[in-house]
Amino acid sequence: MVINQSENNRETEIISIKKAIMDFYHEGHAKSDPELYKNILHDEWKFFLFDENDQLKIVDKEEYISRYKLENVNKDLTWNTEFYNVDVTGKNAAVKLRIECEEVGYIDYFNLMKINDIWWIVHKLSHKIK
Repeated sequence: MVINQSENNRETEIISIKKAIMDFYHEGHAKSDPELYKNILHDEWKFFLFDENDQLKIVDKEEYISRYKLENVNKDLTWNTEFYNVDVTGKNAAVKLRIECEEVGYIDYFNLMKINDIWWIVHKLSHKIK
């Protein structure tokens, strides 16, 4: 099978996206470190979810990051992230993943954009699974 240059580039971008998500988003959860999120969530980032009353809620980056504090980390939790899909077209990407620990679990959908050679999550949708 012959793989063309664009396919090689796409695979390189998928690896780059997964690494960024693991290094900053996954580790942000695992370490409850708000600084890590600043390396992956774009300043215009928005999080869309349904609250406990099934009402649409939109959370901005500042509010989301304020939920995480180093002193609140539970080192007894084991966080796992599984990628279901990473789709890249040019400087745009969509990711579906599952992130969970013993206490909570989510299916997350991200839209990402590559800006100045950095992959940024610009939007997040989430579905709580536990």
